[in-house]
Amino acid sequence: MGIDEIRAKIKLIIAKVSKIDPKSIDDQASYREDLGLDSLSILETIVEVQLCFEIPDLPDSEFTDIRTVEDTVKFVQQQLCLQVL
Repeated sequence: MGIDEIRAKIKLIIAKVSKIDPKSIDDQASYREDLGLDSLSILETIVEVQLCFEIPDLPDSEFTDIRTVEDTVKFVQQQLCLQVL
């Protein structure tokens, strides 16, 4: 799966959770400051991303550095690479 497809799916998930138009979500947008998501919405987004990309349950510490859309894309890429190994 290519990075553009990953990014598009993540933006659709964010749009579903936040009701924000996916076309208006910038790659560098931060969940809190730019998109105005609260902790519960961020958690819901991460859970939806895990389900969409079939990422196994991970310790909460794995998610602490995810603050932007691009962070999420990189996280998914890493997890998908690990699944292939």
